[in-house]
Amino acid sequence: MTRKDETTAPAATPPTPGTPTAMLSDLLWEVSAHVELLGESALADLPITTASSGMLMTVHAEPGITVADITRRMPRSQQAVSQIVTRLEKLGLIERRVRQGRGVGLHLSAEGRSMAEAAVARERATDERLVAILGRERHDALRQVLVESRALLLQGKQ
Repeated sequence: MTRKDETTAPAATPPTPGTPTAMLSDLLWEVSAHVELLGESALADLPITTASSGMLMTVHAEPGITVADITRRMPRSQQAVSQIVTRLEKLGLIERRVRQGRGVGLHLSAEGRSMAEAAVARERATDERLVAILGRERHDALRQVLVESRALLLQGKQ
């Protein structure tokens, strides 16, 4: 039973996924899922995922970085980052070392460095697959829009 002052107008029509009317978040999620599948496929025979590959690359680029530093830069919780680091540590790919002052820095083991290099090569090959699918111009344009969007979103967080 409805009250007289309540409207019974139909709900707004939801946007259609995969079309120009789709919500940006939905389109980004779909594209991200497709890219993630390509990346996971490229790493399938290695003991790492695309998330742990990214972690290896971060530590390779910045030896001594802390979990807290990574958490501030990535849209992941400290618990999620810690879980990835713990898994990589158990695989013998990352080592934790006490830093001067406070904190524990992350460093790649020799095996971790080799794994990071193998992962980079595979992810580059995956990126070339994306170029083949999207075309160079569209691929580069999408990359540029994402770089600019990331910077703006980070500015908006501050």
